[in-house]
Amino acid sequence: MKEFADRRADLAHLAPGTRLAYSLFLAFSLASYAVMALLAVQKSGMTPDSVARYWLGGGDTYAKTPGELLEVTHFHLFSMPMLLFVQGHVFLMSRWPQNAKRALVCAAFLGAALDLASPWLVLGLGPSLAWCKLAARALLGPTLVLFAVVPLREMWFGARTRRAE
Repeated sequence: MKEFADRRADLAHLAPGTRLAYSLFLAFSLASYAVMALLAVQKSGMTPDSVARYWLGGGDTYAKTPGELLEVTHFHLFSMPMLLFVQGHVFLMSRWPQNAKRALVCAAFLGAALDLASPWLVLGLGPSLAWCKLAARALLGPTLVLFAVVPLREMWFGARTRRAE
């Protein structure tokens, strides 16, 4: 019975239509992460000073208003948990160790929470907290990539690996 339960949850043995739907979703997700990384580098840079300047203004950028920040937060507060839920669910179906999967899901949600909070921290408490945005990226970016790459690998190459075991 345990063998049946293990096989049912194995990404390599999903129905072909399910694998296709998951794969297309994960491929689009990977493309969106590439765009997200480019936007992050272009808009706010990769240093605490450039992040603080993006939110507080300076140089050729203007300070973001609380209203603008509220609008961005509102959209991301709905979309990020949904994305993490769906991708986390697919990732949790992988053959990775349970503790590692749980830790990565927690890291992703923590990264998303920190990502949402960091502009407010910079605007409200000062530019010294801009490092929070970089910490959020360090938590969220790699976990999102793993949430896509691990299931894709297991769906399309997992059966060969399983036969070899």
